[in-house]
Amino acid sequence: MASRLTAALVGQHLTAADHPSSVHRRKWAPGYRVQQDSPRTVRVWHDGPDEHPHLAAYADALRAAGCTVTPEHPVGTRPRLRVTHP
Repeated sequence: MASRLTAALVGQHLTAADHPSSVHRRKWAPGYRVQQDSPRTVRVWHDGPDEHPHLAAYADALRAAGCTVTPEHPVGTRPRLRVTHP
């Protein structure tokens, strides 16, 4: 069973890997955005151009931090990552 994972922890992993946040700035700039979907699931989006390469880089950083990452692209929505912690 997956253990608890917080959006804050996922954001810390991405920031530690030198990926900027799009929401924790005075002025908007491209970067990642995280959302807590359940106690064990966090979703990650890239706000800005070139979503796929950025999402791939985020996935690599999160996997290196021990997270399980699943790319998602539901019909009619932007691509995102589903992140859990084993």
